[in-house]
Order: sequence, then structure tokens, then C-alpha cells
Amino acid sequence: MTITKTQLEKIEAYVCSKLDSLNWQHTQVIRPIAQKLARLEKADKEIVDVAVLLHDLGKYNGEIKDHEKRSAELARKYLEKNNFEQRFIEEVVYCVSVHMLPWENKSHLITTPEAKVLFDANIIQQLSEFGVIKHTIHYGADIYENYKDGLIKTRDSLFKCYNLIITANGRKLAEPGYKFIREFFKNLL
Repeated sequence: MTITKTQLEKIEAYVCSKLDSLNWQHTQVIRPIAQKLARLEKADKEIVDVAVLLHDLGKYNGEIKDHEKRSAELARKYLEKNNFEQRFIEEVVYCVSVHMLPWENKSHLITTPEAKVLFDANIIQQLSEFGVIKHTIHYGADIYENYKDGLIKTRDSLFKCYNLIITANGRKLAEPGYKFIREFFKNLL
């Protein structure tokens, strides 16, 4: 399926209108990483791009837990309403619905290159300055309670990100970010 620039712009506008600024920024930062990884993994770039745009849509109400299920439902509704091909819809919805499985030690259940690319791009983006900010926000209460312990939780979560990467190409792309995280927290702790 060929997606037009207008279709992509409409998806972008829809997602931007639903997400808070932090998650919209996260989505935008992932896109070039995902496109590069899609080329390396020979994944369908259009499926990957639309899946990236829609993957966190379920966070619209601030809820993180089970957001992938809400995101998949909202993605399906949007794509069906806008008359995308059924095969395309199923591929995108699959990517969105499984993008958290590696966090549950279920990466072996991710079967398509597009879904692997979405997950890895999401993780590679975490291993950056923006990822540090996002994780620091997530562990903010822990940091306030005990600065050092909170920073250790933040660091360990970011280290776990690197260990979850599925593809060899993803691991190569993540290596500079992993080194950055290691040095950043070495200097703090």
C-alpha cells in the first residue's frame, strides 16, 4: 500500500491532538530511527511509520499501563474509518499491540520485522538525552524520596532497555546511546 503525504499528515495531526507534549515529542524522535532501522531490516517502511505514529496513542489520558491495548484499538478505529486496506490495518495494529512484550520477557512472540523495528526504535530512542529526561520523570518520586536510589533505578531501567533490543542492527544503532547512558550516570553516581 502506498500512503500519501496527505494521509500521513492527517495521522500526524490526529496523534498530535491526542498526545501530551512529552509523548508527541517521543513519537517524533522515534520516526527517523525507525525509518533507518526499517531499511536495514528490510521492513515495510510505511507500516513502520504509521505504527510509530500510533504506538503510544493509548497514553492520551495519561495512563501508561496497558496503553498498547488502547493504542491498538484506537489505531484500528482510525485506520478503518479512513479506509486503509485491511491487510495494512492488521499489520499496523499488530505492531502497536505487541510493542511492549519484550518488557514482559516475551520478545520471542514478536514475529514480523516491522514489529521488531518499532520496538527497537522505541528502545534506541530511550538511550539518549531525551530518554534520560523521560525516565527521570517516570522515576521522579523515587528521586525525590532518595536521590541516589532514584537515580540508580533510572539508570538500571535504561540499561535494561539496551538488553531488550531484538535485532542485531538495532543493537548496533543503540551502542552509542548505551555508552552515553553509562558515562552520564557514572558521572552522577
